[in-house]
Order: sequence, then structure tokens, then C-alpha cells
Amino acid sequence: MKTVEIKGMHCQHCVAAVKGALEKLGLQKVEVNLEKNNAVIGDDKVDTTAIKTAIEDLGFDVVGIE
Repeated sequence: MKTVEIKGMHCQHCVAAVKGALEKLGLQKVEVNLEKNNAVIGDDKVDTTAIKTAIEDLGFDVVGIE
């Protein structure tokens, strides 16, 4: 499981955009939380570079991936 800290999400539209972008990468079990400003990915086979690029292409900042 990976947790991605995201800066710049302000509404549920932002949440949906991030979730959609991560699901397009083929990731399973994606949960995006506006209050915590993060995304939790249940898939262990995660390409962190692809995740960071997908989120930043939407205009958000990736603060960290753990």
C-alpha cells in the first residue's frame, strides 16, 4: 500500500480527477481523501514516477509518496 500526499485539492471534482488519473494507470483500490489531502493506493506494484506525473499533470503537487 502506498500513500501519496497531495497539495492543491480543493473540492470533490479534484478528488474525482485524481482518482480517475490513477485508475487510468491500471491501479486498483484507489481512495482519495480531500480532508487528509492524500491518496491511498492498495496496489503494491506501484510505479511512483508514473503516479507523480499523472497527479502533477492535473496541476496538483505531490508532496511525498510513502
